Order: sequence, then C-alpha cells, then structure tokens
Amino acid sequence: MDVAIVSQRGPLEFIDGQLNPQGYAPELLSHVANLSQITLRYRPYDSLADAILALQQGRVDMLASGPQHRRLSPFVHYARPTVGQPIALFNLLDAPRITQLESLSGRVVAVVEGSAAQERLFVQFPDIKVHSFSNVQQALGAVVTGEAQAVLGGSDEVNQRLRSNLQWRFQQSLELAEPEYHRFAVADEHEILLNLLNRGIATLPDSHFEQRYDYWLSQNPTQETGMTLPVTRIIMVLCSILALILIWLFNRRSLRRQRAHSQSLEAQLEHWKTHDDSTGLPNRHMLTQMLEDHLVAAKPISVLMFDFPRQEEIYENFGQRLGEAAKEAYAKRVNMRIKQRYPDATLAFWHHHYFVVLLPAVLEEDKLQSLSKLIIQTCRGWLRLEQLQLLTRCHVGYASYNPQTEALSADVLLGHAYIALSHAVKHESSVCAYHSSLSQTGMMRLTLESRLRKAIENDELTLYLQPQFCLDSRRLIGAEVLVRWFTASGSISPAEFVPVAEETGLVLQLDRWVFERSMQLLARLSQRLPADFKLSVNFSASTVSLGHAERIAISYAKKWQINPQRVCIEITESAMMEQPSEAKSSIQRMRNAGFGIAIDDFGTGYSSMAYLKHLPVTLLKIDRAFISEIDENISDQHIVKAMVMIAKSMNYKVLIEGVETQAQANLAAVIGCEWAQGFLFSKPISERDFASRYLNDAALESNAKRLTSVQ
Repeated sequence: MDVAIVSQRGPLEFIDGQLNPQGYAPELLSHVANLSQITLRYRPYDSLADAILALQQGRVDMLASGPQHRRLSPFVHYARPTVGQPIALFNLLDAPRITQLESLSGRVVAVVEGSAAQERLFVQFPDIKVHSFSNVQQALGAVVTGEAQAVLGGSDEVNQRLRSNLQWRFQQSLELAEPEYHRFAVADEHEILLNLLNRGIATLPDSHFEQRYDYWLSQNPTQETGMTLPVTRIIMVLCSILALILIWLFNRRSLRRQRAHSQSLEAQLEHWKTHDDSTGLPNRHMLTQMLEDHLVAAKPISVLMFDFPRQEEIYENFGQRLGEAAKEAYAKRVNMRIKQRYPDATLAFWHHHYFVVLLPAVLEEDKLQSLSKLIIQTCRGWLRLEQLQLLTRCHVGYASYNPQTEALSADVLLGHAYIALSHAVKHESSVCAYHSSLSQTGMMRLTLESRLRKAIENDELTLYLQPQFCLDSRRLIGAEVLVRWFTASGSISPAEFVPVAEETGLVLQLDRWVFERSMQLLARLSQRLPADFKLSVNFSASTVSLGHAERIAISYAKKWQINPQRVCIEITESAMMEQPSEAKSSIQRMRNAGFGIAIDDFGTGYSSMAYLKHLPVTLLKIDRAFISEIDENISDQHIVKAMVMIAKSMNYKVLIEGVETQAQANLAAVIGCEWAQGFLFSKPISERDFASRYLNDAALESNAKRLTSVQ
C-alpha cells in the first residue's frame, strides 16, 4: 500500500535527516502493518495539499494523517480516531490577545493549505480572509513579517515548531471547541484496508496512544532521528526471539495455544473481509458471492434494495462514531423484523447507505410487495441514539431472477434492484418493482448524455435570445440567453437535456459553453446595442454553489473585453440553499466585479427573506406562473403586488416573465412591475433575427427617440 507522508507535520508525521518517515502516525501505522501483514511504501510530500491531491488522483492509497476536509471526504473513508489536538489561534506576544475569532472579520489569518483549520475558517468564518501556506513554518513567518495577523492550526504542531524557533515570540490566544483527531484516511475503494486498520487500532489500549503521542510531542522534528525506528525494530525482533526460546523451553503447550490463537485471528480476519465493520452484516463482496452461488445453481431468488437516506447527513453533522452507531441501529431493527417473518432472508450492507435483502425461492409479486411494506414500516419512525433523535424513512426497489426465463449475473441483478430503487426515490414512491422499461429509460438517458457531451465539445448547440422591454416606454432594455439544440432528426427540448446535464455533472461544461458564447455574441453586437442594454445569462444551482460561476463569468468577460455592467447573472433560489455561505460569497464577488444579479423564477422556490436580504441582488424575475391568470385571479394579483413591494423596499428592479396578452402587461405595469418579457413582445429568436428586428438603423433610431422622451 502506498502511504502519503508530509515532510513537516510533527508530532504527527515528518521526514528526518536520514529521509525516514517518523512521528506518531508512522509508528502507529507500522504496528498495525506488522499485525496485519501489510506492506507499506511511503511517498513523501512537501505539503499537506500535495498529499491530498496525490490521494485524489490515485497516486497513493492513504494518508498517514488525514484531516477532516470537505474536499477530501468524497474520496476517502476515515479510520477510527486515536488522539486529538486542539485547533488554536496564535498571534505575536506583543500584540493584544484575541479572544474571539469573529473579531478578525476582514483581516488575514494564516493556515496550512488543506488542513482542518483551513476548513473550519472556510465553513464557519467566511468573512475572515484566509492565506494558506505549505507548512506551519511558513504560516508563522507570515505573521512575523506582518502578512497575517494570526495563525490557526493544530496547537501541538504549532508549539513544536515554535520550540525550534525560539526567536519567535508567540502567544496562544484561544482554542476552538472541537479538536482535530488523528485518523488514517483511506481511499474509498480500499474498504478491506480500512477494516484492517480499525482492527489493529482496537488491539491497543487508549493509554498507548496518549503515551506515544506525548513521546513524539517531546521530540524535535528538525533533529536527525533516523536511527530511532530501526533500533526499535531490532530490539523488538531480539525480544521476540528471546520470548520464543523461553516459551519453547519452559512451556511447549503455550505454542499450541499460540497456534490456536493464530488460527482464530485468521478466521476473524476472514470475517472482516466478508462482513461490514459496524453492522456485522455480509458486505458487498460476500453479497455478490452469495448471489452468484444462487445463480450458478439456477435457483430462483429475489433481491430487495432499500436506503438509509439520512446516513450521510449524520456523518456530516455528528461525526463518524455516531454515524456508524446510527447505521448499526437502523440495520439491527430491520434485520430483526425481517427474520421474524422471513427466516430464510439474508440482510446485507451493499454500499454507502444502501442495504440489500436476498429472498431465496420467492418470485410471487404479492410476497415481495408484503416484504417491501414490512421494510418501509420498520424503517419509518423515530431512531433514538444518545442525544440524537431522527425521523427516518426509506424507499424499496426489487428485482427477481427466474432461471427458467433468463440468465443474469449478480451485478446485473443488483443493478436492476438499484434502478428500481432510484426510480422510487426520484418519483417519491415507496416501492418500485423492476421492469425492462426502466433500463430502457436509463439507456436513453445515457445515450442522451453521450450525445450532449459531444454536442458541447463540437459546438453543436445554438443560442437564442428573448428580448426584454420596459413596460412604460416599450423600449428594448435587454435579452435573456436561452440554449437550443437542433439535430438532423429534429430539435431536443431543454426540458430533456438540461436535467440530464444536471444529474451527470455535464451542467458545468454546459454553463461554461453558454457563458463564453454569450460573451462572444455580446462582443459582436456591442456597438449596435442600446447604451443601457443588459444580456441575462443563467447559471445552474450547482455551478453557483460550488464557486465555479464567478470564475467562469470573470474570466470570459475579461477574455472577450466585455464590461460586466452589461451582463446580468440569473440565479435560481435553490442555488442559495445548497451551500448558503459559499453561494453568498461567490455572488458577492460577482457583484463586486460589476455583474448584475437576478433571482430567476422568484416565488416558485424557497422565497426566503433570510437569504434575500443578505444578497447583492439587482433584479427580481417573477415567475410566469403568477402572470398566466393575473387578469382573472385576484390572489395572483395580491401575490405579485406583495413581491413587487418587497423588491422596491430593497431597491431591486422587477421583471415579470411570460407576458402573453396586452391585458396582462397593463395590469403588471399598474401593480408596479417595471420590465417584462414574453410572447406578447417576442418569442426566443436567433441572433440574426434579433439583430435584424431590433438592431437595424430604423429600430435603433426609434429606440433612441423613446429613450430621449423617457429621460
């Protein structure tokens, strides 16, 4: 196994003068490796960020000390925690002591790139400016030179480095409530390695971890301590030889007991390989083998798959220990109920938050429906665990194998059950039985994904524009960019390909393509457009919440020399709800760069004043759902009037979408809407039609007269 180790992270890990791995983590890992007969290859890295990147790219299998980091968590599983060190803030001794992190809002704090301290600041204190460095030494140096006001990091790591630089005079100002625990971080695909690590850690008493950590804390990682590990190993080998001789001389029966113990350990190791660590259920490997045995024997069997959808939420908010305990309690409750009614059934843990029930010799639809309902009833309700009380629920998908009518592999049958479960989740139904049309739908979506990927790469999409007008003067004030896909067999609706892009991760490429082509279009037409014209471009919720929107907008506007004030970024309400703090910061940076910010389809999503009042919004776009019957429905009139009042109180402009009749336009203007778009004015049209209809000399002259008369 390849292990990433950072050269300067004492007392956890470091590289000594002999280029040997040293510290608390390598010593503990060496013990576990010897116990489990794992061969380790250490790969040194200069910084924690480089080590994390190596794990993400598959160049190493694990980190010797893995920080709890949002960008790292999707790629790894963490071993059991051993010891913890506080995350503390340090500043210069001759400066005032800092008692609250909030007081550093707008100021610079130095951190180690990729560390848990950096993640805490990013998530909990977004207003603090963060400068990241490769190691603690550089971060402390930044405070000494005045580049930063303080350092946030593991207190033991910082204090050990300060002992090596006595000329630096620092004080520890405060500690964060939650410490950073040492854990091995193992790549997601190495579940067996994770189990071996956890079992090896479990063989040692808690006092051992504290004693060895204190030992390495007392060492100076700048000293050449390369002989420590070899000498220790030699002593251990000599002691082992002496112990074997004494055992052979004085008590040969103990050798037989030792042999029996070894066999027991081998049996236990085999159990770990085939069972989930926390629930004790058969794991994915054993589940597949059991299923293959049934299929090879040509015996009928049904597979039911259900989920524990709140598992990831528990892990993220309450940590691994409580997450594993919740998963165990959930599985135990279901397993007990299933065994009471179906003794031949086997419950197994499949992957992430999915469980599988194997039911031999049962193909009848009514029995499968009955078992599905039993699972749902068992999973629904309160799960009480320590201070946590969860309201749980689940969905069930199932598929069957009949040897008389078909031939399947274990992976295909499990895939069928997963497809049925996914369909149940997507359509919010409790139970779904697999049928071939579900696979056909999935195949169609895969085909559409492949075609869309090629269409983006080959520039086969087309931009259309829907003009936007002032309701009072009827002059052109802007246009919204819409993407269209025309193929040899006909057009494909955005309602078909946009959801596929969002589900498959293609939406980022699609957003990037649309925005760059929009900037090209604006560059071509800029000399012919009215002075106050704004081009509106949409970004998906995920692109905004992950921070990609600002990079795309700023870079492409600069590339095509577009004034950001001529561009309005349209964002849906859901973008603010996925990652509120990140989305707010990203939107604020786009507004600071000069872009207008519009909330699209306002009124149909969350419509939360809590986020609206904190965002630098310039325009609210009221959804077409409120205009279709506005001239007949008094409730819609009151709702639109309320939204207009809210917008005006916050100095936002208001645009109403979907205007199709003159009566709707007149009523919207009376209520207070300033701008509008819809079929009354124009359908979405191509760039050529837009230019010929609105940007010819006569149109420009007419628009200029309207603008002059309004001014």
